[in-house]
Amino acid sequence: MSYSDPADTAGQFALPRMTPVVKALLIANLALALPFLFFYEFVPFLPEVHRTLSLDVAAWRELAPWLPVWQLATYGFLHSAHEPMHLLGNLIGLYFFGTWLESLLGARRFLLVYLAGIVLPGLVQLLVALLFGQPLLVVGASGAVLLLVVAMATLRPQALVIVLFVPVRLWLVATVYVLLDLFGLVRGVGGAAHVVHLGGAALGFALAKTGALWWDPWDAMADRKRARAHQNALDDEAQLDALLERIHQRGIASLSESEKAFLKRMSARRSGGL
Repeated sequence: MSYSDPADTAGQFALPRMTPVVKALLIANLALALPFLFFYEFVPFLPEVHRTLSLDVAAWRELAPWLPVWQLATYGFLHSAHEPMHLLGNLIGLYFFGTWLESLLGARRFLLVYLAGIVLPGLVQLLVALLFGQPLLVVGASGAVLLLVVAMATLRPQALVIVLFVPVRLWLVATVYVLLDLFGLVRGVGGAAHVVHLGGAALGFALAKTGALWWDPWDAMADRKRARAHQNALDDEAQLDALLERIHQRGIASLSESEKAFLKRMSARRSGGL
């Protein structure tokens, strides 16, 4: 698969350049999946480890109130021990659409979005399965990958991607993926966690459509810190003006010890001291 972004004036199909977070995610997925693919049947404890790291609905029901909350993250880096194509498909999707989105968002925002695409759809799938009594065992990055596909399709609907040597508009690719999962959910076919997939798609659409893809909590905290510092500086200046006016009218003896200490701090600040 390759793509041509209409925002790129060259308009040429090309393999995307590897980005740092996608590279780390690809390595993490491979490192966790390969031992199970090759040794699942031969190492006695591996099936139990696989189940412990999967999103195991039965375990959430049986172990309450001691809930295996780590599964909401680990399931997204685990894949079926018997279906290597499950892993391969997700790795391909992560490479093509992840590098594309990371190049737009930057590494930190992209990582946050990707992890949200694992945790939030997984939580929705868990709640639905618990509500309807479904004994699901969920693994795979498909929800997060579908988030990437739909987010990019929302941002660049007219971009062309090559599917089986045929150029196809990205909005159509995303629509087909979503419709297949809707069909699977309604008909109960495939044995896949369709709620995870559709949850990832819905989240990707919402984040891209609202612009929340570009929200960065660290930047937001820094902005709030700067705003507080600015407001504190304004408050200090207002207090200083009030104290200076009182000194002018009633003399410095009218100030309390704390107010005198405040004047010293402001004097030191203005003179470059501490």
